[in-house]
Amino acid sequence: MKFRSRLLTAAAVLSIGASAPGLRALVSLEDGKDHDYIDSTLQIGYDSNLFARAQSGGSMIYSGTLGTEFTRRAGWIGVNATAGISFAEYGSYRSQDYVDPKLTAELTKQSGRTTGSLTVSVQKENRTDIDTNTRDVSWNYEAGLNFQYPVIERYSISGGLDYARTDYQDRALFTNLQTYTGNLYLYYVLNEQRDLFIDYRERYVDEANGQYDIDEALSAGVSGRVYGPFNGSLQVGYQVRSPYNTPNINGTYGNLTSTGTAAWNISRRMTLTANVSKDLSNTAQAQSVDSTSGGLTFQDSLTAKASVTFDTSVGQNKFLNLQTVGLDPNARRIDTFFEFGAAYFYTINQHLKFDLNYTYYRNWSSLSIADFPREQVNLEIKSHW
Repeated sequence: MKFRSRLLTAAAVLSIGASAPGLRALVSLEDGKDHDYIDSTLQIGYDSNLFARAQSGGSMIYSGTLGTEFTRRAGWIGVNATAGISFAEYGSYRSQDYVDPKLTAELTKQSGRTTGSLTVSVQKENRTDIDTNTRDVSWNYEAGLNFQYPVIERYSISGGLDYARTDYQDRALFTNLQTYTGNLYLYYVLNEQRDLFIDYRERYVDEANGQYDIDEALSAGVSGRVYGPFNGSLQVGYQVRSPYNTPNINGTYGNLTSTGTAAWNISRRMTLTANVSKDLSNTAQAQSVDSTSGGLTFQDSLTAKASVTFDTSVGQNKFLNLQTVGLDPNARRIDTFFEFGAAYFYTINQHLKFDLNYTYYRNWSSLSIADFPREQVNLEIKSHW
């Protein structure tokens, strides 16, 4: 299917969404328990640094998505399933054009003493990879099982098992990997405003080149009223990564770990959200990264249909593998970044929305090719019916 045909199909869906303000779902069966929806987006934009590296070129981008969503709420098991495609055409780099499918399915249990969900997904992804300073194409497979069980009035436990596999198209440049993660939480209800919890996480990362890592982390946190007017969740702890068959990392690495998001409702119109994150990850080229970031997002609902957001974030990525940076063969790559974004959202009706957004990203790196600025501007139209 040619790009213009896909573009016309998505445009037709958008036009129907604009002209059918009373339509709540494409199909509704079983007395309203089953619903089928159609979602589509069209986007035109410009990316000044398509490959996220020094001296990279920019391009106009024409992209979109088209998909269907099925939901069922009957009995004690709920079902959510989606199927769709995303596509893009690059004005200056036609070799980067793509059509990518995506499938997801979720079974949920939200009643009874034990609740939880089972999720699976598969998708093909084209993306700009800031860690490898190029674009990569991969098939991503994920599966997860999550549960929550109240032990007694004040105590409850929850946990999850997750599996993720990434298969890269360019196996000469990138390394396939599999990730197994297990979490176990113990919650304690402190009062009506706060819950305290302890989290233990173990993660096993298996790379196709024979390297593998084992991460262990123990954290404690609070959910609900985090501090002052901020509501959300925050946890802080310590994690240890033990690498195996990895000659360019000097032994076991340990450091703090944290994650959190908290929002302050300044007024009925305005919201300020803060987020922090510190964790270990693996790049597409089998390198370990210790990432630290923090940011703020301000949202103002100007009217019932219009809103604006401004967000900014800063952070640092420390590459744990020894590599040649400049003339020092024992140096590690360290990136420091700053990001700013602004967006305007407008709702035409319950089925049609559009937004205009701008993002500025600046990366300073000890590796010359990874020292770059990047600007993006996009106009997007969304339809849901």
